[in-house]
Amino acid sequence: MSLLLLTGLMIGLAVLGVPLVFALLASSIATLVITRPELPLAVVPQLFTQGIDSFALIAIVLFFLAGELMSAGGVTERILAFARALVGHLRGGLAQVGIFGSVIMSGISGSAVADAAAIGPLLIRSMKGAGYPAGFSAALMGSASILAPILPPSIPMIIYAVISGSSVGAMFLAGVVPGFLIAVSLSVIAYFRAGQLDLPREPRATGREIRTALGRAIFALLAPVMIVVGIRGGIFTVTEAAAVIVLYVLAISIFVFRGLKLSDIAQALVRAAHGTASIMVILGASSIFAWIIADQGAGRAFAGYFQMLGAPDWGMLLLINLLFLIVGMFLDPLAALIILVPIFLPLAIELGVDSVQFGVMIVLNLMIGLMTPPVGFLIFMTASMGEVSPGAVIKQSLPFIVALLVVLAIVTFIPAATLWLPALFSGN
Repeated sequence: MSLLLLTGLMIGLAVLGVPLVFALLASSIATLVITRPELPLAVVPQLFTQGIDSFALIAIVLFFLAGELMSAGGVTERILAFARALVGHLRGGLAQVGIFGSVIMSGISGSAVADAAAIGPLLIRSMKGAGYPAGFSAALMGSASILAPILPPSIPMIIYAVISGSSVGAMFLAGVVPGFLIAVSLSVIAYFRAGQLDLPREPRATGREIRTALGRAIFALLAPVMIVVGIRGGIFTVTEAAAVIVLYVLAISIFVFRGLKLSDIAQALVRAAHGTASIMVILGASSIFAWIIADQGAGRAFAGYFQMLGAPDWGMLLLINLLFLIVGMFLDPLAALIILVPIFLPLAIELGVDSVQFGVMIVLNLMIGLMTPPVGFLIFMTASMGEVSPGAVIKQSLPFIVALLVVLAIVTFIPAATLWLPALFSGN
């Protein structure tokens, strides 16, 4: 009954339009007052603080700041110019540029929303100007931005690692193969859709133009390499890597590209602080919600219910995926991680699923939720950028969603897709 009260209040408040953080806090406090009156309310701020009291979470603000500095310093334009020179001549050239540009940007931002905000307006505007349908342009950029939380560095992967006790470095490496599978899948879909829609190609760049574009973008392209090599080589921790990347982006933006002013730095700091604060308050509120669920033994109960179904292991994994897909349609991904990982991780391990593989699986599930109605934050965000109705974006997103679901199936049922690279770097 307490779990029904907790979830019912949270869902009801969310439906009424109450911001998620306040819905989580209100439902948690009400449930504690009714079901655990012996507990002092001082436990609420204590649990809230514990939820964000992790050194690894410092990396989030730093990766946010690195992404903001890149956008402000003109680094993003150089990355897109290089992508355009390399793949712009393919069918649906600007769509291919959007995907390839997202692959590169994901190596710095770590956030789907930050990635979409950084390159979405520029690419969507360019695609519309070249005759691409607005709905297709917005759907393509929304789907491509999902690469940011899958490829390293990834903010959701950091949070999952903190919750599950997994290695952040292993989580980063585990996302590499699925990330490139997503990029290839989206590129194939864009190629065939471009043929159906008779979309234009960009002129093929000459060798000299490609070398020039590479030369202008080379410093930006080195950033994600520094992150992965530095972490896996034991040179620095994830948090230290984030600090190094901020200093690196700051240095190249000021001294190499000369596109960053003092006022740009101040604005980037404000935007990074705002984005970090939004995440942290949700994490803190979610930690109270998750503690109540754990206190009520929900993990054991759910495991028991799933086992009572008598489904084979593959059937259980399908059910877990289905549940996370549904949750991702309604709940913020970070809140869903905090609430559901403690419940389902023990069950996944019991099914023989490695915790690192499980982390990639559920992060991908929740990111797909950002492109699915009814909430679908990326749908509304990119629709606004393209000045088109969300319905048009949803319709054009369907082929891309199918491609993402295929990759999800590979991650779920082929462990090597996520575990091969971490094992290779660990020497196992």
